[in-house]
Amino acid sequence: MAKRLGGLFLLSIVIGLVSGVVAWLFRLLIGLIHNLAFYGQWSLDYNTNHHSAGSSWGALVIFAPVLGGLVVVWLVKNFAPEAKGHGVPEVISSIYHNEGRIRGIVSLVKALASAITIGSGGSLGREGPIVQICAAFSSAIGQRFGLPANQCIILIACGASAGIAATFNAPLAGILFAIELLLVSINSKTILPVAIATVIAANIGRILIGPQPAFNIPALHSADPISSPLLLVLYFPFGLLMGLAALLFVKGIYWAEDWFDRLPVNDYTRHVLGTLCLGIIFYCLFRLSGHYYVQGVGYATIEDILSGVLSSPWFILLLFAAKLCAICLTIGSGGSGGVFSPSLFLGAALGGGLGNVLVLMFPDIGIDPAAFALAGMAAMVAAATSAPLTAVVITYEMTLDYSVILPVMISVSIAYAVRRYFSEGDIYTLKLLRRGQLVPEGLSVDINSHLVLKEIMDRDLRFLVQGESPTSLDKTTCILADGQVIGIVEAIHFPVERDISLEQSTRNDFAVLSPHMTVKHALQILDDRQTDIAVISQTGGLEQEAVVGFLNAKLLTQAFARGSKFHFH
Repeated sequence: MAKRLGGLFLLSIVIGLVSGVVAWLFRLLIGLIHNLAFYGQWSLDYNTNHHSAGSSWGALVIFAPVLGGLVVVWLVKNFAPEAKGHGVPEVISSIYHNEGRIRGIVSLVKALASAITIGSGGSLGREGPIVQICAAFSSAIGQRFGLPANQCIILIACGASAGIAATFNAPLAGILFAIELLLVSINSKTILPVAIATVIAANIGRILIGPQPAFNIPALHSADPISSPLLLVLYFPFGLLMGLAALLFVKGIYWAEDWFDRLPVNDYTRHVLGTLCLGIIFYCLFRLSGHYYVQGVGYATIEDILSGVLSSPWFILLLFAAKLCAICLTIGSGGSGGVFSPSLFLGAALGGGLGNVLVLMFPDIGIDPAAFALAGMAAMVAAATSAPLTAVVITYEMTLDYSVILPVMISVSIAYAVRRYFSEGDIYTLKLLRRGQLVPEGLSVDINSHLVLKEIMDRDLRFLVQGESPTSLDKTTCILADGQVIGIVEAIHFPVERDISLEQSTRNDFAVLSPHMTVKHALQILDDRQTDIAVISQTGGLEQEAVVGFLNAKLLTQAFARGSKFHFH
């Protein structure tokens, strides 16, 4: 066991190093494509926290996402269909439905497709792609070394968590992302490799990308967003509104996908239509206000809202609507990119817009619109992704502002509950539910994992020498030959004739298990032996005096049924 864990830790170090570098290279690739698409320049310089200058192509920039989209469709159709969309659902599907196996080529295709989508103006984020890229790389490593499914899944969580940490400079949120969405069990053996990979990737990211938080909002560092109890109360209805907005966001994306899929055109034409409309939207915003606002990841717009550069509630709410349309057009028509950053944008816009409306309505009670924007970011992420802890922590790590933690917690809780009430599926799992793939939301303690076989086995046995005929089979019967159990006849609860032949009822494909063995271990052995019955032996032998019990599928089912009563559904 120690050697296996040591090997897993070594692989997690490699994954952390690679993920940190990949997150940096992915940013550079997006910058290169963005500068080519908007300015015709070979340059890697692209700061997403600053607005892009007007394109040298003028109005022709409308066609930048169209041309980029054609390349994306070609890549996805010919090399990796899994690279379409926002990526995380495919990672979750590989964990729960494909034993942690992801094709290695997905890393390359996802990197190219998402960089082209985002760089050419697609209104998506880079975190979903980096999760899928690093997860695919991690899965490939696990498959290369022939690791079992449970260890491949841990490596996938390492890659995804490391990618989040390096991309957002948010190591704690990266670990929580793995815990809430990817890991199928939580203990030291699963958490420690994830933590190692995450810490290494975060440090690599800080060296290559920079140590600063994602958003700098110095105006809020000294503010008190809950200077009166009334202000805290306002976050309850605010959370309700954010939950409904998150529901609109989730449903809107899949409605857009369905609408585009119903169009009687091919994939190329479908994406051309979506990206052309996208280009028109962000160019109209540029003509109206001087900035493209909704193209790309949108960090510059988020920072404008948080810092108060944008204060008109009506314009901010217009940006919310425009961004929602832009996201749906990009991903619905076949683009490749993440939905985490768009969630942050929508939350900041709706929260900031509503906060500024409240300032107009109640100018004297000390409302800070930036606090509502931060709470909105966390609430939108939590409700849309079903990762409330990740949402709370990443909001802090991206802004380094702890003063809004209470409003954030209230907003996150209410928003998540509202979305969950109206829709069991979130933005990640709904895609899988539509395929018929069920995914658990949250983890439950395996209440049966502590059970040993002596607690559930059938002790009421009858022993019968081979050749004898029983008067009844109301008890499980062990058939003996030379004092050894050679067969099992399961109980039949009605009388039988004395001269009955037991040959057809006797099973000799049983396993031999210890009464001190756990149910989990027993299930693994039964699966390996391809059987559903076992005799329980004190010594491991089949002598009559050693056999103390019997186990079958019915007894196991009853044990799991009793354990399920402890779970909250």
